[in-house]
Amino acid sequence: MDTSTDAGKEDDDESSSSSSMSESTPKRSELDEFRERWQQELKKEQQPKHVAKPSAGTVRSTAIGSGNNKENVSIEQQARSLFLQGTELERSGKVFEAMRLYRRATQLVPDIEFKVFEKKPKQPVAADATEDPDSSAMDELAERMIEANIDEEEEDLENVDLVLRFQTLMGRSGKLFERAANDRMLIVTAAHLSDLPMELILYILRWVVSNELDMKSLERFASVCRGFFLLARDPEIWRHACMRVWGVNMGVLKGTPFSSWREMYINRPRVHFHGCYISRASYLRSGENSFQDQFYRPIQLVEYYRYVRFFADGQVLMLTTADEPQQCVAKLKQRWPAQNEILRGHYRLLNDEVIIAIQRNRPPVQRVGRKGRDPEPEYGQQTFFVELRIVSTSKRPFSQLHWKQYSMVQLRNDQEKTTQFELVPSKYPPLYFSRVKNYHQESEGPLK
Repeated sequence: MDTSTDAGKEDDDESSSSSSMSESTPKRSELDEFRERWQQELKKEQQPKHVAKPSAGTVRSTAIGSGNNKENVSIEQQARSLFLQGTELERSGKVFEAMRLYRRATQLVPDIEFKVFEKKPKQPVAADATEDPDSSAMDELAERMIEANIDEEEEDLENVDLVLRFQTLMGRSGKLFERAANDRMLIVTAAHLSDLPMELILYILRWVVSNELDMKSLERFASVCRGFFLLARDPEIWRHACMRVWGVNMGVLKGTPFSSWREMYINRPRVHFHGCYISRASYLRSGENSFQDQFYRPIQLVEYYRYVRFFADGQVLMLTTADEPQQCVAKLKQRWPAQNEILRGHYRLLNDEVIIAIQRNRPPVQRVGRKGRDPEPEYGQQTFFVELRIVSTSKRPFSQLHWKQYSMVQLRNDQEKTTQFELVPSKYPPLYFSRVKNYHQESEGPLK
């Protein structure tokens, strides 16, 4: 009994040991595989890699650069805030406080003004946008420009219709003129000239031309830009100028060879108003004999000047004197001169001639009568009639006046006497126009 039981126990122990051995064997193999894989991964990580490591200086410079960028951004933000505060103060009228903030902002960032007011990118226009109702008129002008062979980039503008060219260019932008590119960044508290309506600018131009017809200033105004060029070609301004020069003899454009009022004013014979016409005459005169030498007969050379100035309202001034032009042109500036030697009169234009009528009134001379009679008054009144022909030269149009007729009608003691002067070239040379700048420095009234 005991032997059998012992034998059974031994069999059980062997079977259990064999089963435990069989179970422990696969567990050790999995651990070994895990260890092998782990060792292989460690070996791969320990292998040297040929990658350049950043040096300490590079790392330090990168850190410093990032710090500088942050510092620059903060400085620019400070300058921007200071500049915007200055603009608010300037709009409220505190200019001195605003200038302090502007100075501090520019010390931080010199070009902060351009960074604050930098242009925004224009949004692209949709392809199906609605067309302008005046596009047909603009297309017609563009076709006319193409037919006239007008190129926007060409430099030779001698035979180009500038009015048509500028009208087309202004029609594309929709404005006659605008601020310059550099001025758009500036902050202004007053209105710009481009903000004014066109009617107001035309009224200002009437003051520029004035009632003295200072057309030279109008032409200078037209040479500033395209918009000013078109405004200076306003037909109403030139029509009023022609009306003031020729009056009822102006006529209409339809029956004349001129295509515009400006062309009539430029090419039709007339006189200039921004100066005076001057001539110099000379003659020989025998002097008195000396009481010591009866055979000595002196000859004297006499020189004198004639000055004629025309006004746009039909008045004229004439002066005959021996003084030089530098001393006399200032005396003819006013319509009512204080000097008695300056004669006043009126003139009219007839084709290429100027007809002048000047009257001189002398004060009465008292004569003592005989045997206690009352003094007899003597009245002297002289009227001069002058006809001059307008002559142009190759350099200056209407710059000379040639004598055609000169007569005097004298009324004395109710008797009229007419004297006709002989127009000798030595005594009556042509009058040449000379410009005087201070004649049109002031404007007394607008052109009407």
